Amino acid sequence: MTAKKTQFHPTKFSALVKRHAQPEHTADPNAVDPVALLISSFLMYDAPSHMAEAAMQKIRSATVDFNEFRVSLVEEMVQMIGVRYPRAEERCKALRRVLYDIFRHHHKVSLSHLEGHPKQHIRAYLDNLDGMIAYVSNRVCLLRYGVHAIPVDQTTHELLVEDGALSPTVSLSDAAGVLERNIRAGHGLESFFALQAAADKRHAAGTKAAPKAAKAERSSKPEKAAKSSKPAAKPSKPASGATRTKVAARTKGR
Repeated sequence: MTAKKTQFHPTKFSALVKRHAQPEHTADPNAVDPVALLISSFLMYDAPSHMAEAAMQKIRSATVDFNEFRVSLVEEMVQMIGVRYPRAEERCKALRRVLYDIFRHHHKVSLSHLEGHPKQHIRAYLDNLDGMIAYVSNRVCLLRYGVHAIPVDQTTHELLVEDGALSPTVSLSDAAGVLERNIRAGHGLESFFALQAAADKRHAAGTKAAPKAAKAERSSKPEKAAKSSKPAAKPSKPASGATRTKVAARTKGR
């Protein structure tokens, strides 16, 4: 029990929330349509709010409806939100899988069937969609359905640990659960909007993390490294030619 309590430090968490409090933020405009909220939540994780909002506007202007967005190729989705969007291809692939899974079960891109269901059912449904990310599911649950859920992405997790609100032993996958057990349900919204504001400030102040992540992604692709090493094998041809010349010279001498 003691170990669990030390995972969360309420005083430091309260100070963090107070420092980044957003009293004017009580709702998300995309929450009127749960599918719009789902898409915008995919755009939100580990990305600045202003970029997510701009990308959402691009999607709306480039498509007739979200079903047209669903049938778009991943490459087309990336073009819509911007090729420089953080982890653009990765998030578009996951988002496309989720939209297809919704359509597969209900023959339309809609979450209207969740209205009126118990909160536990809503959360289980969203969590189990193919391609779903915990941050996205938690954000939709909190902002649309009033479920006590705290969205935590990598950026939020890092600032919580650095501020001492969470113990470094708490992993990203466990962070949301720890927060939900220690934050009162009535304080979920204000806590989330404060964390979102803190994450936005972190994105604005620290652009150093993005190039490092990009480098790691490039170095993790072995096929590119293999291609770059092929030209080095070309110099071996003159060597074989030289060998043939020596053999010919010896033959001629005989």
